[in-house]
Amino acid sequence: MSVLKNYNGKKYEILFGSDVQRDCVFLELSDRSKEPFEVLAEVIHFDEIGKVVFSCYKEEVPFPLIQWLLDEAAKESWPLTV
Repeated sequence: MSVLKNYNGKKYEILFGSDVQRDCVFLELSDRSKEPFEVLAEVIHFDEIGKVVFSCYKEEVPFPLIQWLLDEAAKESWPLTV
């Protein structure tokens, strides 16, 4: 699954993926306006322990894009452990 968005004249994408080695699924926010595409942030759900982790890989990612990523993660309804 992939969702595209234009923001301030640039293209961004949220990509849903899975990683067997880390036993997780993730949503990854990328800047698609230039090549190579640049990963800006990601939200990871670790299946076995139910832990959700947010990571930001670049400085000064506009807050509306972070909010968009978090809103998309919330739609996934990943179960959380306390």
